Amino acid sequence: GTPLFMRAPGEATGSIALESAIDEIAWACGMDPLAFRLKNYAEVEPISGKPFSSKALRACYEQGAARFGWVKRSLQPRQMRDDAGLLVGWGMGTATFPALMFQAEARAAIRRDGSGVMEIGAHDMGQGAWTALAQIAADAVGLDIDRVAFKAGTSDLPDAGIAGGSAHTATAGAAIHSAGAAVIAKLADLATNDERSPLFGAGNTGVIARAGRLIRRDDESRSESYAEILARAGVAEIEARGTGAPNPAAMEEYAMHAHGAVFAEVKVDPELAQVRVTRMVGAFAAGRIVNPRMVQSQLFGGMIWGMSFALHEEAVTDRRSGRIMNANLGEYHVPVNADVPPLEMITVEEHDPHVNALGIKGVGEIGITGSAGAVANAVWHATGVRVRRFPIRIEELLVQR
Repeated sequence: GTPLFMRAPGEATGSIALESAIDEIAWACGMDPLAFRLKNYAEVEPISGKPFSSKALRACYEQGAARFGWVKRSLQPRQMRDDAGLLVGWGMGTATFPALMFQAEARAAIRRDGSGVMEIGAHDMGQGAWTALAQIAADAVGLDIDRVAFKAGTSDLPDAGIAGGSAHTATAGAAIHSAGAAVIAKLADLATNDERSPLFGAGNTGVIARAGRLIRRDDESRSESYAEILARAGVAEIEARGTGAPNPAAMEEYAMHAHGAVFAEVKVDPELAQVRVTRMVGAFAAGRIVNPRMVQSQLFGGMIWGMSFALHEEAVTDRRSGRIMNANLGEYHVPVNADVPPLEMITVEEHDPHVNALGIKGVGEIGITGSAGAVANAVWHATGVRVRRFPIRIEELLVQR
């Protein structure tokens, strides 16, 4: 078969070329790579001219550089060594990925016992989507997470669209948020239109949902549980549906991206040109963070994948037959545990009211972008050799040296 794109299609391959080129320009100008990027910081999207819906890239640069210790970097290549005499190189790369949204639908229900149900056909490939979506569901219906039956992953549930484009949590989460708001509005109608309720006359906007109760905004001492409202109305269950979809008006007005900065250290044997990545720091701004531990896992995975792009992975094609010659994990090299350096990840606070109802941007792929460029630039800083074909190979470093 034909080799397909690497994850973060376009961005992964494009960013390593772009970040290497930016480093070359900075060197030609006699500037530190970070200082050069800050000097040319774009306040609007260069291609469209649109303002960003939010952009905390400058904070990513600052926080990532401070954590990494970038200020100690030498400007000249081949100037830093460790106690064992290995060449040390520090490189950086900018990470960016579009904040996408697809179409999704969800169904929410409140049962007579006061518990909730959320149904959506979202699937989880191991990235933790169901955990994050269950959290959003509980928040949307104002219940503790163990009081919500979260159902997902089958085709007879409302369509959640694809899990791709770093858009699954944003898309499905927006649908869940919408469905939750709709079912709470129905519940509020029952209470605020019933003279027997302490919420009578408050109207939909005059109540909030919290901990399984509707509470008056103007007097929090007046509240009523979901179970009490449904029991008095003689209703076993109420349900509502909601949708998640892109906002055309916001997309027309704003450029929407997640951003980040990745810093990498490599050590290179000066005689054998063996390269090892010894540490990486990434700082990322991706809107609202739903589950910090899962975001960390996604971003660590992306950073490792970016390192792998720079140093390990290559699909070899037989030019005569078109066959892939290394279609197995014995010959298609990916990092193993011993290859992965200590990783640090910073999530930079960012509020984005335009990207979607929840202010969520995807993190599934942005960790890859920037990381490969950071490693490639670190190899140049250690060796003085600029490699233009990836993955970087020992023989290329030896020949060009």
